[in-house]
Amino acid sequence: MSRNHRFHVDQGGHSVTVLLDVPAGAIEVLVDGKVVAGLRHYPRTDPAELTAELPGEPPRPIRVLVTRPERDGPPLCVLESAGTRYLMPHVPLVPQRPAAPARTTHRLRRRARRWLRRAASRFGT
Repeated sequence: MSRNHRFHVDQGGHSVTVLLDVPAGAIEVLVDGKVVAGLRHYPRTDPAELTAELPGEPPRPIRVLVTRPERDGPPLCVLESAGTRYLMPHVPLVPQRPAAPARTTHRLRRRARRWLRRAASRFGT
């Protein structure tokens, strides 16, 4: 399991992202790509609580709660805005690439083409 985590949600036309570095214990809250709140060391037992504002007239306050991760699982991140709580989905830090075709399939195709060419040249087709 990764030791760094990213959570992201679109809220009220704004992008809210939470970056969590578990070994360092640092948390950053980004709104529209700009850091608006952060902690250097979050508590070991209680959920970390960060407050920020979404831009606009008037600015809307938000609250982010982050729990410490369990042994093998990612932490939980909750966004609270206007009295409503939203569970923020965990987003991989590195985009997942589609799996490459298996090398064995490639080899089998190459052998089949080679066999067909040899058969065609021997039997004159």
